[in-house]
Amino acid sequence: MLRPRLLLALVLLSSGNSAPQDSANPLTVNGILGESVTLSLKLPARDDIQSITWLHNGKSVTFILPKAAPDVRVSVTDTERKHRLQIMENYSLLLSNLTAADAGLYCAQITMQTSTEFSCYTLQVFRQLRNLRITNHTRLSEIGTCEIHLTCSVENSNDSLLRWHVVGNTSIKEANLTISWDPKNSSDQKYTCIAENPVSSIAFSVSTQSLCKGVLNTKNHPDTKWIIIVVTAILMCIIITIGLFVWRKKGCLWRTADTIRNLDYVSVSPGNTVYACVTHPNKQTNIPTPVKSSDFSTIYSTVHQSKESKPISSRTTALDSVI
Repeated sequence: MLRPRLLLALVLLSSGNSAPQDSANPLTVNGILGESVTLSLKLPARDDIQSITWLHNGKSVTFILPKAAPDVRVSVTDTERKHRLQIMENYSLLLSNLTAADAGLYCAQITMQTSTEFSCYTLQVFRQLRNLRITNHTRLSEIGTCEIHLTCSVENSNDSLLRWHVVGNTSIKEANLTISWDPKNSSDQKYTCIAENPVSSIAFSVSTQSLCKGVLNTKNHPDTKWIIIVVTAILMCIIITIGLFVWRKKGCLWRTADTIRNLDYVSVSPGNTVYACVTHPNKQTNIPTPVKSSDFSTIYSTVHQSKESKPISSRTTALDSVI
């Protein structure tokens, strides 16, 4: 028990916190957040391997004595990740339930009797891409073409690449895309947004015909808003015209009624003579006293009233005596 601990102390003192010498050209390994990754180790074909130390950013995480007893062969020196670090049979390092903090430089320091070798890896941890979205703004241009502006986005896009795959196997490495589509001269075209990172890739496609369907239908059909405005204006004109007609007609009736009432209630002063003109046709009729050659005759009537003045209707006044 004392010898393994002594070897561990010697290795840690020799490695310290510095990065291994050949860390300039490490092998890149990509891991998925929340999943597991294995850093494979290929040992040199030698029998004098004394110890193997796995380092993360220059700090020891495990110490291995290949020739020691199985129960003391492996020691996990990173207590915070004790339950997530595991040494495989070939002394490869398995990391489970990856977090963003697990990313960095990992080196296996292989110590032999006369030399030391390093096997280094750069671990990158990525999220799996999901929830790819395409937003569009479509309008009809003055010349009748459909103008489309597309924007592609994805959740957790910090480490992802967005690009558009268009007609003719053309790839545009941008999130935004502007298209001018003429339905008269062009067939339906498909555009695909692709989001990818080192561990995942997702895609979503749209077509010009489906995007422009709404604006093209608007072109072929009148605007409902303008139809409502025109119909409302016509109805208001009709209502105003009818109202003016009814108002003028009622005004004439009121004036006629006032005239009749004024005629009905004319007061006649006592002793006044009322003259009435009677017109009769030229046709001879059997009248007891024939009228002479004149077509018009004047009849005089004297009306006597009591002192009490009462309105006398001109329509109901009777001639007391006819001369």
